[in-house]
Amino acid sequence: MSANTSQRVTLWEFFQQLGKTFMLPVALLSFCGIMLGIGSSLSSRDVVTLMPFLGQPVLQLIFTWMSKVGSFAFSFLPVMFCLAIPLGLARENKGVAAFAGFVGYAVMNLAVNFWLAAKGILPTTDAAVLKANNIQNVLGIQSIDTGILGAVIAGVIIWRLHERFHTIRLPDALAFFGGTRFVPIITTLVMGLVGLVIPLIWPFFAKAINGLGYIINSTGDFAPMIFGTGERLLLPFGLQHILVGLIRFTEAGGTLEVCGHPVSGALTIFQAQLTCPETHGFAESATRFLSQGKMPAFLGGLPGAALAMYHCARPENRHKIKGLLISGVIACVVGGTTEPLEFLFLFVAPVLYLIHALLTGLGFTMMAVLGVTIGNTKGQ
Repeated sequence: MSANTSQRVTLWEFFQQLGKTFMLPVALLSFCGIMLGIGSSLSSRDVVTLMPFLGQPVLQLIFTWMSKVGSFAFSFLPVMFCLAIPLGLARENKGVAAFAGFVGYAVMNLAVNFWLAAKGILPTTDAAVLKANNIQNVLGIQSIDTGILGAVIAGVIIWRLHERFHTIRLPDALAFFGGTRFVPIITTLVMGLVGLVIPLIWPFFAKAINGLGYIINSTGDFAPMIFGTGERLLLPFGLQHILVGLIRFTEAGGTLEVCGHPVSGALTIFQAQLTCPETHGFAESATRFLSQGKMPAFLGGLPGAALAMYHCARPENRHKIKGLLISGVIACVVGGTTEPLEFLFLFVAPVLYLIHALLTGLGFTMMAVLGVTIGNTKGQ
């Protein structure tokens, strides 16, 4: 009994340490979220129409620059996590661990690219083929997009390799490659093999998400809640884009005739109605799946969670987290970027994250029941 308890405590401590490693990329994510939110908002056509003075070329260049710089963290979020995890967990030679993190993540995606090329899937520019295989450009490499889940798994593997081999002693003839130099070498070999396994198991994740999308749309009034909750639960694994894309752009999100043409997908229907002169108002069957459903959580739930985290922190630690929480709230409210706040408690208190996911889904249902048809509020 005591052995099992000790094992659980060790595992819990590991997840606590893992959660702490996320603070480095999350802090940057908060800052970049603010930059992206302000820059993209003030450079949008609608805002410039309402406030023409913002249309000055110099101001627009500044806002566009802010948007571009702010997008960095979101474009390279997985690789940042893969760097931060070995860096944060390593007890010695942290720089070597971070270097190995980048090497391992790049090699893993190169191995995936090799597998796809060997199977004849790549090279191609066919959008349908790329979408069917969930292929994206990752660090300039055409690879399967494994999102945050792939980065976390890779980071943990690389950390374990670092802890095992950073003090290894090789025979005199190979002594130059021993010690810390051996870490990126063994990382290259192991992550090269891991990359060959990913294409074999990832399609099962994609098929499960596709089936979930069609099940969601067939549940009637419960569909928005299932969709909202499912999207939040899939976010840590980087798989939410499959579900979101399925609902937004395929028959799983509904089919409606707009201006005499059948249109499929919640966002496609919304955009078609937005540009159709014969349409007055928007279809609730489509808007119930769009980002209007997130507003209760984004504007109320997560800022409230940030306030609760502040009050629950020890008084001597509050000044350390206040800045991070404030920037996270700004990124959430202004830019619609929730990861800086969600990742603060995701791995430390997963039960609370589950409750947050359910409440987010409830927000979708509430907006749908009230007949809200704002549609998409984030320009995505």
